[in-house]
Amino acid sequence: MKKIALLFASLLTAAAGFAQTEPAEDAVPNRILVTNTAGNYTGFVIDYLDQISFARVDGDVLAKVEINEVYLDSVKMSVTRTPECMYYKLAVIPTLTANQITNDVSAIRYINSLPSGQVPVLNEDFSNGVLSGIKLNPESEYTIYTIGVDNYGVESGVFRADFATPAPEITGNPHVDVECVGATLDSFTMKFTPNNDVQFYYILAGETGTMQQQYEMFAPMFGFSNFSDMIKSWGIPYTGQQEYTWKDMAPNTEYEVFVAMTDVNGYFAPYETFNVSTLALGGHGEALVEIELGDYFLGEWENKEMLPTQEVIFYPNEESSCYRYALYTATDYDANPDAIKDQLCSDPPMPMAYWFFYDPMMSEFQIPTSTEVVAIAAAKNIDGKWGAVTELRFTTPDECEGYVSPAAKAKSARKAIAPRKAPKAQSGVTRGVMPQLPQPLKVELK
Repeated sequence: MKKIALLFASLLTAAAGFAQTEPAEDAVPNRILVTNTAGNYTGFVIDYLDQISFARVDGDVLAKVEINEVYLDSVKMSVTRTPECMYYKLAVIPTLTANQITNDVSAIRYINSLPSGQVPVLNEDFSNGVLSGIKLNPESEYTIYTIGVDNYGVESGVFRADFATPAPEITGNPHVDVECVGATLDSFTMKFTPNNDVQFYYILAGETGTMQQQYEMFAPMFGFSNFSDMIKSWGIPYTGQQEYTWKDMAPNTEYEVFVAMTDVNGYFAPYETFNVSTLALGGHGEALVEIELGDYFLGEWENKEMLPTQEVIFYPNEESSCYRYALYTATDYDANPDAIKDQLCSDPPMPMAYWFFYDPMMSEFQIPTSTEVVAIAAAKNIDGKWGAVTELRFTTPDECEGYVSPAAKAKSARKAIAPRKAPKAQSGVTRGVMPQLPQPLKVELK
């Protein structure tokens, strides 16, 4: 196994908030705040108010929608307002986005955040009106929202109507043959051969069983309306016969390769899925990680600041399929060691970058002088069984040659000791690979 030297950076984040000063007991308020159920408020200067009054509207304030016919550039529908609905706003959004909206207040806020050109304001009913000027994807799910407004101009009632666009008429029988032509511990190569009915195709790989979860999470953010839309957006576009190698993948892991393809008219045929695995790493015995200390020296950190730096080396044994590690001050570790070990020996809720490591690794950590520290690491074997947690307790030297910066002493309050430079999850999206969430390499218990 090769030794990889990684330089890590601090992952501690500072939380900032707005301070709200409590007025003195005898102070007279000069602001009035009206807060809704979502926790958002509207404020007024009391001196600027003429009067505060209350009103009542009986009955629902709704613009009820019935979907009649659906096309890719228009929707025929009927809209019936309740008597108390003076006018209404209307918006069309992907259903997966709509499913993230949990209540009427959130729906009103979301619709109002859309560009005005996407939210027409209407004040009449329709028996078979045509909503045009829209562009919908075939075989996709959408939602029409209406926000009813009463005679006081208050946005009140929310009505939702879901619909699906028709599947396109596919010309021919688009298909891509897929063959695995090679696999290693951290890569696999696939060969793609489209038939003559394929105009373009797009390839995307992700861990087996994670596609639906990723789709539901990212579709509202990226505006995806169907799986093929996501595969096209994240995937690698190809024409003709091609080979592609996915690198930097996890050992002993099953992956799905998704292929979305269009016919000669540009319509998506049903996407196809193919299974592939990287080679196995580790054995069936107990997986363990050996921890060794390297040098303690004055190293350059953020803003070229020179601070005491400790090298720590992690060696997984041959039974290890993957491993994790962390460093803590002894005080914080001893306060709750069982919880820290449980978190260390855990799988991510979904694929996350840098949750696991595989090869021996030397890392550098910024640790003040005369600090007692606990380094921990644990590994899983090929059967997914965690081995014992390795602990290495040590105290940094009382002096670090050349270290004179008083500012660095404030950093000793850190709970989890952060490495010099964390491997960075790539910004944006890497073509052909399912996005993974960046994972900080620390645990901070509160």
